[in-house]
Amino acid sequence: MRITKIEPQKRQKNRSSVYLDDVFAFGIDDFDLLRLKLSVGLDISEERLSEIRETVLLSSAKNYGMKLCAARSYTKAGLLRKMTEKGFGEWEIGLTISFLEEYRLLDDEEYARRFINDAVHLKGYGKFRIQNDLKEKGIEKNTIEKIFAEFNFGEMEEETLLALAKKKLAGDFSFENKMKTKRYLAARGFSFDAIDRAVYKVAGGGEEWSEC
Repeated sequence: MRITKIEPQKRQKNRSSVYLDDVFAFGIDDFDLLRLKLSVGLDISEERLSEIRETVLLSSAKNYGMKLCAARSYTKAGLLRKMTEKGFGEWEIGLTISFLEEYRLLDDEEYARRFINDAVHLKGYGKFRIQNDLKEKGIEKNTIEKIFAEFNFGEMEEETLLALAKKKLAGDFSFENKMKTKRYLAARGFSFDAIDRAVYKVAGGGEEWSEC
């Protein structure tokens, strides 16, 4: 194999893309590029490529992954996207994710637990909104269902919903204001039945509510 092109990465400072036989092979820090004396026209054997991947690219990928996870929480999908944007290959990314999961630095279940708790208590979101947000972050459906099952979610959601309904109604129980409040709560991901019950209670309907 021969290095046919080396070009700076547009989105990543101090990194370059290396092409072997006109096909993208890997991204590498410019420091390592110079240190390894990689240049256009250089022939590289399979053994040499494997050595570069195992001793340089994988180490760089792991360091980058650990740096990201130390700064904030990531889902597996989120980290995969960031590392792909950085120019790492599938091989390095896959091994890095396995390494981070092994040491619990990357854990979709724990991420979902924290997200659900914060979404309910700090942001005032309902189940539908939370489920959708977790899906958009790349959390698998079975993981979402498993973590939701760990929570007494109905009680958590009802408490949050009542507090929001009381705040939005603010003593004004006119039809227009109740409809406005219901639309607001629906946008936050609460079910229509749960919203109707909460508004009914706050508006003076008492503890019992019926669709009839």
